[in-house]
Amino acid sequence: MKKTVALLCVTLVAVWGCQPPDCDRKDCGTCGNACCSLTFHFDGVTSESAYNKITTSLQNGGADERYRYIGGVDMRTYNNTASFILQGVHMTYVHRYNDTLNFVLTDDMKPSIHPLGTTLHAFSISQIAGAYCDDGQNYKNLVRFVKGLNMKYTETTVAGCPKPT
Repeated sequence: MKKTVALLCVTLVAVWGCQPPDCDRKDCGTCGNACCSLTFHFDGVTSESAYNKITTSLQNGGADERYRYIGGVDMRTYNNTASFILQGVHMTYVHRYNDTLNFVLTDDMKPSIHPLGTTLHAFSISQIAGAYCDDGQNYKNLVRFVKGLNMKYTETTVAGCPKPT
């Protein structure tokens, strides 16, 4: 009986959890709930160009047609380090949970004010209370979305979703 229950639990995680690929970076409560914070650097891309591409992708459903655009703001007139901020939602594949996505774009500048590129600060957090371990879903929400933009990038982990050991 115990083996049957254990097998059932493993099966449910496989069915309800993150659907591969990109599910190898689970988070267990870094933000009080499962979350992932990454930065992506795009060489030779302005923040305005990246903002337009991200906005369009969210409005069109993103890489898997389950992303949704909530809103965005041009921050350049406020004289701070952020150029643009955006928010979206991703609905998971199997169990239809929603995860909140927050994005901040900053232009990377040389002292001589020539743009080097853009950095995207990306954050995903599970909306359901008690999502202690997310089976890698928050990482997948971000990396799958950015891969779908078809822009060359480098990625850095900021918090949560640690690389597998």
